[in-house]
Amino acid sequence: MGLKLLLKKWFNPRPPLPDSILDTRILHIGGYWRGPNDMVRHMMIGLRAAGAQVVEYNTDEHLESLDAGSRPYDRGTSGPVWIREECLQDQFDQFDPHVVVCNAGGLSFRPEAAKKIRQTRYLLGIALSDPDVFMPTTRFIASNFDLFLTNDKTLISKYRESGANAEPLPLGTNENYWRPVPPLEKYRTDVLIVGRAHPDRVEPVREILRHFNTRVYGEGWEDYGIKSDGTIYGEETLHALNSAKIVPLFLTNPDGSTMYVKIGVLDFISAGALLITNFLPDVEQYFIFGKEIVGFSTTEDLISKIAYYLSHPEEAEAIRKAGCSRARQEHTWTRVWPRILSQLRK
Repeated sequence: MGLKLLLKKWFNPRPPLPDSILDTRILHIGGYWRGPNDMVRHMMIGLRAAGAQVVEYNTDEHLESLDAGSRPYDRGTSGPVWIREECLQDQFDQFDPHVVVCNAGGLSFRPEAAKKIRQTRYLLGIALSDPDVFMPTTRFIASNFDLFLTNDKTLISKYRESGANAEPLPLGTNENYWRPVPPLEKYRTDVLIVGRAHPDRVEPVREILRHFNTRVYGEGWEDYGIKSDGTIYGEETLHALNSAKIVPLFLTNPDGSTMYVKIGVLDFISAGALLITNFLPDVEQYFIFGKEIVGFSTTEDLISKIAYYLSHPEEAEAIRKAGCSRARQEHTWTRVWPRILSQLRK
């Protein structure tokens, strides 16, 4: 055997990624625990819409491929969820992907399997629930990937200290799903709260309820004596967003500390909501406060801003339209994925 063949056999260098996303084959692995609203599913749909050749592997339909060790399977909340590579052998053999994406849920191949896969393919890992899952899960798996993207940029240095090639996850929306729809009378309200109750959100929501006609949807509110109309999904979420005059979204951790930009910011604005959220510098990567989104700094400021825009509907409508237009034109997964693949290519 010649030297070149020996070197190829020993080192098995990967071919470079195709220059065009249209020529790129991607195996997308992830679960959709929120059903049609699930961001992982919308990311996959956006990847396909961007032109990539995508095979979807829904882990909810293939639980036999997941190994949580001695722990119950909890989508990476308490520890890594290892993918049994032998369960995906058909996808590897028949589709021959250039890139394998492990999208959220604490998903990763074990280090030895990841090393083997990376001899011929590229591995991309994504965290959507940092910082909550960093300590139990993602810090143990990030170095298994060629590129690991996190929703919390404050953790980048810690990931890199662990040997991972980590970068912030650029955010997008699925504009074909998160879209304006006609309002429905049953959802009409001045203020709409959508989301799980966290201790730091209770008092602001109580103040909102005290001052304005408000509808609350989400889990855990009854624990604090706040009436909730239950959970809401799918098309009903879109109708609710378009039936409310203003929608608060809190960008804070459960302990009240400032958090990060959530994908929900882009989703809700793309759906046509007038959004009010915490003043956070990172938000202005996507929207301009006062022109495309409304910001607040304290509970008193929140109440004051809601009152102002309820009494100035023309200004509110201008901000709503501007934000919706920008989200749907600039901040879509169809636009974001080529940037992500460009990062991976580097």
